Amino acid sequence: MTTTKINKRTFTAHLYLGGRPVVLNQQRLQKVLLDLRITQGEQLDAEVGLADQRISSSITLAGHEDDKPLVLKFVPHNDVYSISLVHAGEFDGARLFIEEETHNLLASTSAAVQYFSISTYGALKASLSDIEAGPAYVGLSTEPNGKPVYPYSYSGVSTFMNVDPNKTGHNAFRNKPAKFVIKVVK
Repeated sequence: MTTTKINKRTFTAHLYLGGRPVVLNQQRLQKVLLDLRITQGEQLDAEVGLADQRISSSITLAGHEDDKPLVLKFVPHNDVYSISLVHAGEFDGARLFIEEETHNLLASTSAAVQYFSISTYGALKASLSDIEAGPAYVGLSTEPNGKPVYPYSYSGVSTFMNVDPNKTGHNAFRNKPAKFVIKVVK
């Protein structure tokens, strides 16, 4: 017999990985353009990224630990959550989803709703009551398949995927799922 925890409360939170906040790539690219020591190549790369909806919509890590984290809204659906952005501008209300072709974690205002589970030590499908006491380590998994979200870094930019980015298949290069720190805002 299994007991399913029914989540009833919507909440907002920030996520961090390795001390850096999780952000929308649009936020990261806008911060790059504010750097006074930016090269012409870095400026052009940032401008191209901001002009491309898909690149801007990817979920990534901020360039610096003190950058403003993305506010994520977790809406319960039984024992899983839909996750949307609380973000001024074109991505306000955008939902997190996994792009089918690339397995990348993106935000979209038009994608179908996808669900995620939150896991903590001792709770494979955690609820707000498991994490609201203070910052906690959590994992995110896509549902209904239970695939964990992995960090992936390419050319200095971090992204997230719901498959192990190890393309060699060799056990020595197997990656671990992302262990985020979650801080509940309200």
